[in-house]
Amino acid sequence: MKNGSKFALGAALIAGAGFLGTADVFADVQSARVVAAEEARMKSDFASKLESTRELNKALKRVGEQRKVDNSRVVQDNEAKIKQAEAAAADGKLLDARLLLEDAYLGAKLSIAELVKPAAAAAKPAAPAAAADPRELKEYTARKESTKALRDALARIAEEKSDDKGRSEVKVVDKLMADADAAVAENARRGRAILDHAYLRTKVQIERLRGGETLVRTLQFDSKGDEYRYEQDRNETYRLLIPMLVPNGSAREAQLKGTLDRAAKLRADADAQAKRNELDSALKTIDESTAEYQKAIRNAGVLLPG
Repeated sequence: MKNGSKFALGAALIAGAGFLGTADVFADVQSARVVAAEEARMKSDFASKLESTRELNKALKRVGEQRKVDNSRVVQDNEAKIKQAEAAAADGKLLDARLLLEDAYLGAKLSIAELVKPAAAAAKPAAPAAAADPRELKEYTARKESTKALRDALARIAEEKSDDKGRSEVKVVDKLMADADAAVAENARRGRAILDHAYLRTKVQIERLRGGETLVRTLQFDSKGDEYRYEQDRNETYRLLIPMLVPNGSAREAQLKGTLDRAAKLRADADAQAKRNELDSALKTIDESTAEYQKAIRNAGVLLPG
């Protein structure tokens, strides 16, 4: 090879190395931007979830006072978890913080469901239980299998790493799965809510053991459909609060009629969009419906943040 060719080749190699180095730096910068954006999204989601959980717990307390039901222990437990979640978030432990909020949210939601049952029973004579929706049961079975697989993986990884927190979480998940099975025969949505909570906890602990708190994408939903079902449940929880806070036929109910009609219409629109697989639009619409229910709860006299 002639000297000129050698020099040209050397220059090309050096230039190529420089380009690759620049590309690596660019990739690192882009990766850092993606992580930063994801962390910002996670913090925003946490703030929204924090407000929502506080709202629900405050409404639960108000319902207990109105119905003269002592639910103070549940309310206090939820308040403690909310404070712990805030402290964890301040320490940068966003996954732990979100789990604590999910615990509090589930506690409030299930307590509200328990308060609804006596009212429904008093309003109507005893009737045979409605047959479970086969589609809901099929989805429940599929989620249970996924949760069991994750639970077994968590147990294995926790043993491999001698992680006491993971071992303890396996016991929590086992109890949640048993509670879900006990609930699903009577109320498929209640059973699914408990099972989803078990799934979420298991998923978070596995990611913690594999990669730590930096894996902020852990709590994203597996699909838009899963996210919509979650928002349906959240919307329904707020809807159920209304008759507990606003007496039927009262002047306050008449004042809130416009807000409640808008909430119901938006929910119907959202469900129709979801059936057409327009899930982005459905998520936006159902969020607007939930906001209307929250507004009604505020106007009913429950002082909610925001």
